[in-house]
Amino acid sequence: MFKKLLALAATCSALSMPAQAVDCDSWVWGFDAACSHIKGTWNEGTGGLYLTGYAWHNRSAYDADKIDNYNEFAYGGGLGYHRPIGNRNEEMIYTIAFADSHEEPQIHAGYAYMWYWDIAGPLRAGAGVTGGFFFRNADYNYLPMPFALPMLGVKYDKANFYATYIPGGKNNGNVLFLFSRFDY
Repeated sequence: MFKKLLALAATCSALSMPAQAVDCDSWVWGFDAACSHIKGTWNEGTGGLYLTGYAWHNRSAYDADKIDNYNEFAYGGGLGYHRPIGNRNEEMIYTIAFADSHEEPQIHAGYAYMWYWDIAGPLRAGAGVTGGFFFRNADYNYLPMPFALPMLGVKYDKANFYATYIPGGKNNGNVLFLFSRFDY
């Protein structure tokens, strides 16, 4: 267990190191805009601590014996940057590492864009999208795999709570993943 936690911490630290200056203008059309958003968030963003917590496996998509063997306490965390984008919306870049369904390290490096609506005072609700790459031992031997997922969020001052759903088929995917971000 200690080795897994140490691997999670080392990965998050390595992936959150300062990046070299990047010239987004020389990127292929479409990717230049994505590069500019990521670079802008990196340079102008505020830091945040991410904590992961729960990975609920949809009971209607899994056999009972599979559910009994899966870890749903997706403990872990990571670091990231976020910045406001017009009308109180927000974009973020992040790296998180957590215990997957088999209690092995899983790493996500991603970008997210959230649209927010005021509810009451500093309480806001939002919806958005996230995408990036994940690294997972089960099925992929830690090869980088792309992902694009919907996100829902609730924000209260410097505390942020998110949910995303990973679609899938019978006995795979179909996971509701919950995590949080605390701004500093």
